[in-house]
Amino acid sequence: MFIKLAKDETAQAMVELALVLPVLLLVLFGIVEFGRIFHSYLVIANAARVGARVGAIENNDSQIVSAVNNAVAPSNFDVNRLNINITPSQSNRSSGDSLTVEVEYGVDLFVPLITNLLPDPFPISSTMVMRVE
Repeated sequence: MFIKLAKDETAQAMVELALVLPVLLLVLFGIVEFGRIFHSYLVIANAARVGARVGAIENNDSQIVSAVNNAVAPSNFDVNRLNINITPSQSNRSSGDSLTVEVEYGVDLFVPLITNLLPDPFPISSTMVMRVE
């Protein structure tokens, strides 16, 4: 009698695992995806800060773009997919003006079910404003 109950409980545990495992995997991959998106946001926010700081000191658009590209390069981002908006333009900036650097990037998602819930690529952007010296 005892052996029969043990076998039934083992089968029950396997059925429970089969029912719960997909949900647990979805939660796990969701956490990993969120971590990747958050890491990308931190990199983009830092790149916008670096670009605004260089622009505040150097006042040159090409140096701003170069600084943003160099800030994201260690993270293996595709710099061709970066969208960098600098306002006001270099010809309209003078000392004391506010310089705005906005960096936009799309993070590719790799979990198929999550791509049905979120846009793929997931758009992230960061804006930094500094005063031109």
